[in-house]
This record gives sequence, C-alpha cells and structure tokens, in this order.
Amino acid sequence: MKVKELSLLIINEDEGMRQQLAALVSGRYRSVTAAAPEQVTSLLASKSFDLVLAPILESTGGEETDVPRRIEGVTVSALRPGVTGRKYEFRSVNQEASGCASNPFERVLLEMAIECAEMSVNQVKRIIERDAMF
Repeated sequence: MKVKELSLLIINEDEGMRQQLAALVSGRYRSVTAAAPEQVTSLLASKSFDLVLAPILESTGGEETDVPRRIEGVTVSALRPGVTGRKYEFRSVNQEASGCASNPFERVLLEMAIECAEMSVNQVKRIIERDAMF
C-alpha cells in the first residue's frame, strides 16, 4: 500500500497543533484530526483509519494516550520530537499499515513534522503574548 493512500487520524487537544500537523503531513497521508476521545469515537463510527498519531499523556505516568481503548494497534511506535520532549504514539490500526508504523524513515518524517508544528504553535503563542502585553 502506498503511503499517500493511508489515512492518518491525528489526535491532539491543541487546535493549532492539529492544524499545523495535518498541513505538514498532507503530502504523505490523508489526515483527519480530532481533539478529544469523544470526537474519536464518533469518527470511528463513520470512518476507518490506517494509522493513529496521539500524544502520550504525561499525567498518567506516560502509559496512557488520547487514543481510546477500542482502537487496537497492530504496530505501535513511540515518537519523541526534541522541541517540547512530549512523547507521541504512532499506531497502525490494520496489518496493511503496520510496515509504515515500524518504518524508521516514516517515524523520522513524523518526528520532524511534529517538531515543526510544535515550533510554529509555540511561536504563534509567543507573538500573541507579546501583543497582549503592548
């Protein structure tokens, strides 16, 4: 299966991060974004996905993700971009996409996309904070 044919569900509570990340990976994946587990549940009722990308929640000891338990993963990889150090889970949902989730090249490309998105979101937040001060 070609990478462009794969669908990627991006789960993140930060709207700016979701939009930036979806834009950055749009050349490689058909991506859909969701903010919360409730949105994921409704999306899963109407669509199927090949891959899921979600941050690992630090508040639960780093063991839980925003991905609901009903999304079973065939292959799970941990990603840790350098900007914020926040961990992400990259999970293939079906066997056809499992090679993509375990491919080191794909993981590096996603880590770079996450870093770019995090830097963009952080920069926008800084600009907004500075404007609010003046």
